[in-house]
This record gives sequence, structure tokens and C-alpha cells, in this order.
Amino acid sequence: MACNFVASFFCLFFIALLPLASFAKIIPQPGSKQADKITALPGLPQTLAQLSQYAGSVVVNNKLGSSLFYYLIESSTLSVKKPLVLWLNGGPLVSSLMGLIEIGPYRVASDGKTLYENIYSWNKAANLLFLETPVGVGFSYCNKTSEMQQNNDAKTADMSYTFLVNWLERFPEYKNRDFYIAGESYAGHYIPQLAQTIVERAMPGSVINLKGLLVRVSNFLHLNFKVSALQLIKIYGYLLNFLCRLGTQ
Repeated sequence: MACNFVASFFCLFFIALLPLASFAKIIPQPGSKQADKITALPGLPQTLAQLSQYAGSVVVNNKLGSSLFYYLIESSTLSVKKPLVLWLNGGPLVSSLMGLIEIGPYRVASDGKTLYENIYSWNKAANLLFLETPVGVGFSYCNKTSEMQQNNDAKTADMSYTFLVNWLERFPEYKNRDFYIAGESYAGHYIPQLAQTIVERAMPGSVINLKGLLVRVSNFLHLNFKVSALQLIKIYGYLLNFLCRLGTQ
């Protein structure tokens, strides 16, 4: 599947991993898969009307009242056999729904009222999961404003991981499915840290079957940065250590 993404990405990190299981607290959820199902969209062309789509929120912290918003578009063909791709936008604090109109099955027409088909959509090859993370981004929220002001990369990785574990309870058919994390810009920080969290919390069995990472125009490798890429890699030494550990597995 990775070959299908090469043309769309300047930078590709592919990691062959053994199936990984993930442990996190399962949080009672007020929502359900059926309640999240999208049955209609304004201006949606008939050619896309049969796509299976879901959107909703997943609680990641009951005490703080924190929930992350997601949008799932299943593959247009043989979705049960296609991998799951999690898409994260950068910023930081940019909505991943921007990615929906970049790599998703439709785009907004110039009239601002109708949608048209994106013939290059990734959902021809994968099931696409767009996640707005951390809390405070898009429709993701927290009942305590002070908590949103304390967002950082580590917290983002932790709540994104908690989201995945609980989202898989709502969509159990994606457990053990080949799983990729993709994104652009500042997601060059989010993606490896989320992958590291998944690996470090792995336990016997299989829940999140992480197969690879894909980063487009990664923020930490941007040529306009005053600090060189090598210095940044040194600063973010955890990434280098993480990749080395994977190479020995």
C-alpha cells in the first residue's frame, strides 16, 4: 500500500513492525457507531452518496471532560480488506479536517455550496480516519480552559493514543487491521511521538497493528529553519532512539 502514497509525499518513513497491542484505560462512552453514522451531506454528489462515513467524539478524559472529534471515511471498495490510515494535520493546533479536502473523496466547489469528487482520493486504497487533536482544535474540546492552555506534544500523543484505544472499542472491526499514521507539517512531531507511545505501551496480543509512518513536508525538516535538520534530530533524540530500537526488533 505504501507505493500508493509515494507520489503524494516528499518524505516517507516506513517501519515494518510486528503486530502491536496497546494498553490504555477503556473509558465509558456516551456515543455509538450507529449514532455517528453520516446519512447525508449538503451538496454531496450522487456518485459519492454510497460512501460509508462516520463522525463524532470520543471521551479521552472523564475527569477533565475532554473529548476528541474524528471523521471516518471508509474505503470505496472492499473496505474490510483495506488498511486504516490516521491523518493528522500540523500547525500546531490546525484541524485535521483540512486533510479531508486534501486526500478525502470530495472537495468543495467554487460556489461554496456543493461538493465534487476527488479522483485522487486516498480512500480508494485505505480507510481514512481524520482526528482533531489535541483538545481545543476544531470540534475537540475540554471543559477546563486552563487544561487546553497546557497542551504540548507529549500530552497530544497521550490523548491521541487514548482516543485510538477507545475508538477501536466503538469500531472493533479495525482491531488488528494494518494501521498507518500520516500527516503534514507539524505532524512531523505528532506522528513519531504517537508511534513511540504505541510501541512503548505495547503488550502481548494485538490491538493497534502499526505498520508505518508517512510524513509530508515535515516541520522538523523544513529548509527554512535556522537550526539544521541534524541539530533538530539531536534535540529530538528520542526519535532516533525510537527508530534504532525498532530496527533491533
